[in-house]
Amino acid sequence: MNQKILDYSKISNLFIFPKAENFVENVNEVQQYLNSILPDAGKTLQPFTDVVGNISKIELEDLYVRTFEVQSITTLDIGYIVFGDDYKRGELLVNLNREHQKYGIDCGTELADNLSNILKLLHVLQDEELRDDLVNKIIMPALIKMIEGFGEGQIAAKDRVYTKHHKTLIEKHQAFTIYKHTLMVLYKSLNRDFDIKIEEQSQRSGGFLSSIKQEITIES
Repeated sequence: MNQKILDYSKISNLFIFPKAENFVENVNEVQQYLNSILPDAGKTLQPFTDVVGNISKIELEDLYVRTFEVQSITTLDIGYIVFGDDYKRGELLVNLNREHQKYGIDCGTELADNLSNILKLLHVLQDEELRDDLVNKIIMPALIKMIEGFGEGQIAAKDRVYTKHHKTLIEKHQAFTIYKHTLMVLYKSLNRDFDIKIEEQSQRSGGFLSSIKQEITIES
């Protein structure tokens, strides 16, 4: 690798729950950083930056929850996207926890495979082979599926499942799909820094949509 990789610890701030008072400030900092280092990614992020800077804190938190947590488009627990409930995710969590502890990364209330935590780890990993494996075998395969989940057909399919089992849909913010821009930024950043040779792991057919159906069935 001939060039210094981007600051993924900084980029990780895009995927943290926007409760902190300095969240918008951190987003603006990422925007300025990318504008100077990777302008194409900066251009992709700009619509997200514009939205978060012009809505209320409550709207911002609701937007995050509706995107990643409740009747969500996708999840930030990328090990779950890649492996589902398979034992391989358990192995991944154990290994990631070990690496997080090694580098003094505080995962807070999130799991070790939460995207924001993995990006913090990616920033400090000294083992280049491990870092490349993390990108090609875990992050990129999950990221592609997360981005695909923002497609109109995918959203409509998930909404049908949510409507069937919950009888109603939570109201969507007008900027409902804006987080897709942050995922595209990450895609472009990783594509700049790494020799991408995606090694997608086997997972339950249907991906995140399938997992929603299975979870609802179990809960019922």
